[in-house]
Amino acid sequence: MYLLIIAASLPMLKIYEIEIMDSWSWCAVLTPLGLLLLWKLWADWSGYTARRTWARKARKQSARYVRDKDLFKFKPSERSRSR
Repeated sequence: MYLLIIAASLPMLKIYEIEIMDSWSWCAVLTPLGLLLLWKLWADWSGYTARRTWARKARKQSARYVRDKDLFKFKPSERSRSR
């Protein structure tokens, strides 16, 4: 996420000719964009994105299981009152 913010802000600073960025070359300004592209390609190729998605899904499912188990827990005292 940080790389995305940097990759988006540096070209805008260069286009609007902010004094600090005016002296930088376009190659240096666009380098974070290239790194972002490489990161995205690597993450998809290696399965990193899918593993993170599966882990997030498993955490949600586990939390839901624990919550529902506690919600529908059988309490012996309640059963004796219903008879």
